[in-house]
Amino acid sequence: MKIEPAVKWKMAAVSVASLFVMAGIDYATGYELIFSAAYLVPMALCAWYLGRRAVWLMALASGAATWLVDALSHHPYSHYLIQYWNSFTCFLVSLVTGLLIIRLRGVLEQQRQVNQELEATLRKLEESTDRIRQLQNGLQVVCAWTNQIKVGDQWMTPDEFLSSQLQLKISHGMSPEATRQFEQEIRSVGETETPRPKSEA
Repeated sequence: MKIEPAVKWKMAAVSVASLFVMAGIDYATGYELIFSAAYLVPMALCAWYLGRRAVWLMALASGAATWLVDALSHHPYSHYLIQYWNSFTCFLVSLVTGLLIIRLRGVLEQQRQVNQELEATLRKLEESTDRIRQLQNGLQVVCAWTNQIKVGDQWMTPDEFLSSQLQLKISHGMSPEATRQFEQEIRSVGETETPRPKSEA
């Protein structure tokens, strides 16, 4: 499913705005309440509408926002590296979630295309089946001299009938009976031809 550029720009703006909103809520709730999962909302929008590059950028932005909110809250840690680890964890979770959503969207798109192709094939099959039933129920007139078949007001050869009415691919060959008849005709022609006598000097 192709997304229009205007929709992409709109969803990019919504994603960035939602990131700021989630970061503000995270800061307002303080470090005692875990609000990291809310950063997956802008990530889901980027993954669904904007693609892989936007997922990486949003994952980096989510990790940076988590670090900034944590720094502004002045939460004491037993080691200063814990703050960076929390930010990296947010980045990693956001990235994996975004990539999984992209994969899910691709699978759904493939399934949609397969369903469309299947529906088109079924429609063609139904049309062909209806046409065959009409031909079976109708009386087919065949010319006794030329073997042409009458379809409506038009006369057509058997090849044209099979290709146009039944949508069959036609190829030509030679049956065993025709092959034997052709060989007999060749032999009979060879037997009837007598060599010319040589002129005497």
